[in-house]
Amino acid sequence: MSENEIHLYGTVGFSFWEEEYFTAASVRADLEGRSGPLTVRINSAGGLAHEGQAIYTMLVDYPDQVHVIVDGVAMSAASLIAMAGDRVTMRLGAWMLIHDPAQWYIEGRGTEDEHRNTADMLAVISRAYADIYAKKAQIGRDEAREIMRVETVLDGPDAVQQGFADDYDGDTSAATAARFDYRFYKNAPRALREASEDLGESRDRKAVMAMIAGAPRMTMEKTMPKPTNGGPGAGAPTPTTAAAVSPMTSPPAAAEPGAASAPSMDRAEILREERERARRINAAAQHAGIDMSVAQKLIDDGTELGSALDQISAAWAGAGDSDTPMHGRPTTRITADGRERFVEGARLALMHKARLTGGERNEFTSMTMAELARQSLEMSGFRGNIRDRREMVGRALTMSGMHSTSDFAHVLADVAHKAALVGWEEAAETYPLWTRAGTLTDFKPSKRVGLGLFGSLPEIPDGAEYTYGTADDRAESIALATYGKIFAITRQAIINDDLMVIGDTPRKMGRASRRTIGNLVYAVLTGNPAMADGKSLFHGDHNNLADSAAALSVASLGAARGAMRVQKESAKEDAATLNIAPRFLIVPAAQETLARQLMTSTVDPTSGKGQATNPVANMAEIVVDGRLDANSTTAWYLSADPNAFDTIEVAYLDGADEPYLEEKQGWTVDGVEMKVRIDAGVAPLDYRTFYKNPGA
Repeated sequence: MSENEIHLYGTVGFSFWEEEYFTAASVRADLEGRSGPLTVRINSAGGLAHEGQAIYTMLVDYPDQVHVIVDGVAMSAASLIAMAGDRVTMRLGAWMLIHDPAQWYIEGRGTEDEHRNTADMLAVISRAYADIYAKKAQIGRDEAREIMRVETVLDGPDAVQQGFADDYDGDTSAATAARFDYRFYKNAPRALREASEDLGESRDRKAVMAMIAGAPRMTMEKTMPKPTNGGPGAGAPTPTTAAAVSPMTSPPAAAEPGAASAPSMDRAEILREERERARRINAAAQHAGIDMSVAQKLIDDGTELGSALDQISAAWAGAGDSDTPMHGRPTTRITADGRERFVEGARLALMHKARLTGGERNEFTSMTMAELARQSLEMSGFRGNIRDRREMVGRALTMSGMHSTSDFAHVLADVAHKAALVGWEEAAETYPLWTRAGTLTDFKPSKRVGLGLFGSLPEIPDGAEYTYGTADDRAESIALATYGKIFAITRQAIINDDLMVIGDTPRKMGRASRRTIGNLVYAVLTGNPAMADGKSLFHGDHNNLADSAAALSVASLGAARGAMRVQKESAKEDAATLNIAPRFLIVPAAQETLARQLMTSTVDPTSGKGQATNPVANMAEIVVDGRLDANSTTAWYLSADPNAFDTIEVAYLDGADEPYLEEKQGWTVDGVEMKVRIDAGVAPLDYRTFYKNPGA
């Protein structure tokens, strides 16, 4: 699983057959705190319509790019979730099913008005679904509604062809379809219907639809009166689960003549109470992360709400904690309120103590890091014996022997990451002024087309054909490389309450990350690399290298400016002139004073008379970098505007233009290791946008 990826496997919103499932709440918890491009992998046969719509909205609102990959199936509500992807990929053998939302169960007696209200509600949901499908496929709402009405099943190529997916990955086989009874989808592929036979006898279609509608089971205890003394059935036990009235089963037979009549009780009110009981029991079980079959049994048995919640709490305390998905358990994690409050509070407190923007004083500020470590153990439910502080801190950092992730380690990593970003922003770097940021999606060498292809457009006479541009020798190569370093947060540092490990150290590594990029950029100027034509960036044949070395002056700057303006789009005699204007004057520290005099003075500071006008005043913005002095204290450079011309590209993996931190349990150190890394590539895109004079 990649670093910014979530899996939506199983049923949407609930577990019907003790299968994996996920909810809008669990997805919200999993998205919290994430940033950067996100990959969402889907293998779901659908579920609750409103849950699917909520998850779709969360993904649409995610601030960065979302890539949805259908690993197995995306059916019903899951197909709607898939539409949230800025890019949707279908794997080989994956399926998508689009159909109308449905609800079999009608609250109340099932009168004409009640059916009409339900139909109106479904019409609203269907229109909302249709608008989403239509937006993705670039079709009208009516066309989308027709696709939904006929229950359309699409494989990868069909989904791409109809616009519901963007890519078909024919090289990667689909995952095994999520556990679900596909037999109640009338158009489900035969292979999926046959796979459903493992679930046993197919449930009644109405039963499944009732579950998807969220209808709870009701018991006879709620719907039928107890026999009165002396009446028929006196003394008989009250029927419970075995005789339950349920929308999944047939209603009970009519009472025999003479039987006690039901009290005049509002059946709709009984149903509302029962649905609320079922909802709260299910929510409590989901919150505790216990097997949902426990909640279903409590609902079926008619267990009173307070007693049910007590039993769920007992089951949670006895089960411990686990990150391993299991049947009947959400596949995304929901943390308890107290644990969430600790994580957030500890994070803000440590940020405040490390003097990071956004921190705050709270109830955790007065705690040492060792005390926070102990608190994290208590919040995670740890009940074991601890011999000393070293063992306690070690357990908090690694959760050794526990089926859980370390909240404490994550808090430290989050604060360290923010410190690294502060260092990245603080680093005084000049390269962003005159370079261009770019994006690469992998580490393979890529080509960038320069001005030789698109310097100007040729005339197309009436009736003539358009000609193709070719990259030929103007396609410059660029590739990514990884730069990074590891630092450790040790148990000794925690016990000593050494805030440097989460503040100053990662902050300095953040600065180092940015300096690394700056080193790569200025190495292009001083290293003079070969371009695609086999000649150096600065070369006499490129008309961007001074014939004779000259110090900064009105004359030398004027000559350099003129050389840039007359650069041609190609070596052909009739090639168009590009008229490139210099935007930046890049100099070593030794030349800064003279450069500023020349760029700001209205008179020529090098003129003996002192009254000659300065025609190069404000010609370019000055960029000074001391790294140039190590190579030459006299050489100076001109660069074009990177927004108008190709200069140097600084490319980042997937556009992530800042350092990334990740943590793992230390092996060579007694604690947690933090790795700072950045994936970047730097390359000149065109020689005509630069000029160099070796200086004198």
